[in-house]
Amino acid sequence: MTARLFCSKPFSWFEVTGWQKPQGDVYLCCPTWLETPVGNLQEQSVAEIWNGEKAQAIRHSILDGSFSYCHKIRCPFLQSESGPVQLSEDVTDPMMRMAIEQELTDLPWGPQEINCAFDKSCNLSCPSCRHERIIESDQSVPIRLIQSKLEKEALPGARYLYITGSGDAFGSPFFNQWLRTMRLGDAPKLQHLHIHTNAQLWTPRMWDRIPEPVRSKILSAEISIDAATAGTYVVNRRGGSFERLMENLEFVQSLRRDGPLKRLTFSMVVQNNNFREMPDFVRLGLRFGADYVYFSQLVNWGTFDDDEFRRRSVHLKGNENHKEFLSVLDDPMFDESVVYLGNLARFKGQSLEVSEAEFPELQSV
Repeated sequence: MTARLFCSKPFSWFEVTGWQKPQGDVYLCCPTWLETPVGNLQEQSVAEIWNGEKAQAIRHSILDGSFSYCHKIRCPFLQSESGPVQLSEDVTDPMMRMAIEQELTDLPWGPQEINCAFDKSCNLSCPSCRHERIIESDQSVPIRLIQSKLEKEALPGARYLYITGSGDAFGSPFFNQWLRTMRLGDAPKLQHLHIHTNAQLWTPRMWDRIPEPVRSKILSAEISIDAATAGTYVVNRRGGSFERLMENLEFVQSLRRDGPLKRLTFSMVVQNNNFREMPDFVRLGLRFGADYVYFSQLVNWGTFDDDEFRRRSVHLKGNENHKEFLSVLDDPMFDESVVYLGNLARFKGQSLEVSEAEFPELQSV
């Protein structure tokens, strides 16, 4: 009998979005990798969404081994059989073992990992993400409604809290305030708080404004950088300063070395104007003590037309720099233990070419 893969995400993850999706839409994985929403938190309760018909159908697709709702090309975990994806027989987490052995789709537990991506506010306006800088009011009615529901219905049982996947943890007035006023009593089981940021605002002053009990829960961070040089950075991270980033990374490095951070990730979305900098990006991660240097394919969030997306996407066969991109991956820097190539891993060491048919964003403008 062939060993079957299992992914824990739909049995644990609860992502509330607000960027390029209706505000409050909920996903059981990153929406880039699993594109089917299971409900909307503005309109439904956490319980109604968590064990609703769509959520159970997605879990069934994991248990039967089809992964039919998953985008198998984009998902880095399916590509590498890592992280939440592993052989069913190797799963040891008690909850996940119960789900596998009893074939559970209607779960007796609530969300364990909550990703708060429902505020798209960011201090930058990166071309791969948006056309202009967006700052929502910290008193936005939809945002406050979602926060209230999460605090009452999801946080009491959650172990992990992630902020944010659609904007910036410090650039959002709402998330900035929430970090400063978070009541840990509302989340008695919370073990780990993760922040996703461009680090432009991650200064000692900003950090000190967060109460120490909350700071002590911030055990990991991902910093989106998308460049290894100042010239490329100001293009890909529009509105940002490479000099300021370097200063702030020194502070973040001290938090990883001496403070609460246990895991630090630098990330790059690989595209036509930065793929040659990938080896130097690994060096940048090593310089500042990153535990992981993560690379991923460019995704079209609606900011590019088809032609522009093809021009930027060096992982696609038709791109004029595709072969050079493949040769860059032969650089010995990619043998460093910190490197995680994610959904680009299958390109390393081979001349594999990806057809445009594998990318649905090319089918519409």
